Amino acid sequence: MIATHLHNDTVVNVAQLLKARVGAVRTVTVHLDDLALDQDLEARNLEAGLKFTRIASGILVSGEVTVTSPQVCARCLTEFEGTYVESFEAEYWPSIDVFTGLPLPEPTDDEIFVIDENHQLDLREILRQVAILAQPIRPVCGPDCPGFQSLLPDSEDIADARLAVLQALLDDRAD
Repeated sequence: MIATHLHNDTVVNVAQLLKARVGAVRTVTVHLDDLALDQDLEARNLEAGLKFTRIASGILVSGEVTVTSPQVCARCLTEFEGTYVESFEAEYWPSIDVFTGLPLPEPTDDEIFVIDENHQLDLREILRQVAILAQPIRPVCGPDCPGFQSLLPDSEDIADARLAVLQALLDDRAD
């Protein structure tokens, strides 16, 4: 099994793997210091352990991505660095036949990625998509997060004067 290590690079030449028999495997590890996910979102220290498997239609890339990104806690609104892990599988089809050099039909499925005419497989887009999916919808800074209550004044007696009438009704009802 061939192993490849990429540091701040996402392009792998897969010509030899495309020439191999179906079922051949190659492992790739990727480390990216920074990866732009969107205009306002960036990931840091992305680590990926990937397995490239030769399939009849191309290459199946599967693996696990660990990504660190700045977050804002949904409970207490403090900024923190969150680390998240996500697994994935993606299919890549060649655009050029590796044996004949003739162009191949493009996949009709939007979820299939294309290997370029130089047999270079670029992982950047799939890593970007997986890193975005790894982001939590409601990030929390930790299990001991005090929540939004930590932002409120200490006194429980502070009430809005406009609600005093309702408070008086509640007090009368309690008696």
